[in-house]
Amino acid sequence: MKPSILVVTATLGTRKTIEKTITSVKNIGKGLVKHVIIAPEHAILTLKQQYPDLEYIAEPQNKKGIYAALNYAFYTYGNDYKYLTFINDDDYWLPQFQILIDTIIQNTNLDFVYGKTLYINEDNIPIGKQTSANMFKKFIPLLNSNIILLTQQATLIKSSLFFQIGGFDENYKLVADTKFWAILSLKDINYKYINKCCAAYTLQEGQLSADTSTQSKEHLKLIKELPQFSKWEITKNKIIFRLNNLSTYINRLIKQ
Repeated sequence: MKPSILVVTATLGTRKTIEKTITSVKNIGKGLVKHVIIAPEHAILTLKQQYPDLEYIAEPQNKKGIYAALNYAFYTYGNDYKYLTFINDDDYWLPQFQILIDTIIQNTNLDFVYGKTLYINEDNIPIGKQTSANMFKKFIPLLNSNIILLTQQATLIKSSLFFQIGGFDENYKLVADTKFWAILSLKDINYKYINKCCAAYTLQEGQLSADTSTQSKEHLKLIKELPQFSKWEITKNKIIFRLNNLSTYINRLIKQ
């Protein structure tokens, strides 16, 4: 069976955690998935020796940053696959990612599926569940309340939509994927939310997302760039989201 899903991992080739990333995609995706690694040219030889079964592409020398690398990989390979996703070299799929795969492949009218992530620390110990909800069309009002409805680890999207949007905005260092989901939420698409933890998301020092100063500045810039919503609309959706995730908030309090 020809793979219909393209999975891209951008890496510098320095993290040992990539082994778990690769293994999870291989075990869960099986013959349905093509996993491509994009890395600096000098790192590819070592990676090939460790993981010879994967496809490799050198990141473009004239551009820097994870979003430039992802765009390059998706535009190089993506047209040959019906669905796309990407996962970092310190994250990995959980067994329930299979539900996302089955859902989108068995329902050809679906354009996009997403689930939740399980937060883990550097020692691979679970530290909490992501809050999310069946509210994708409210992505931007929620973003105005600093609520990130989803992250890429637990998503699958039709490749045609990725190209329709134009990929990731490389002017952003940290929130280009957030902008991508925001634009997607404005489109007339069929989507489904899976209320399961489908991927593990590692939280650790030194990762790009830990740069809270840049993240905050880019967040404010993005909010101004997107369509505006009334204070009532923002507050209403914030309350609905909080109520949807009440059990998660209670569990967090209990564990403190």
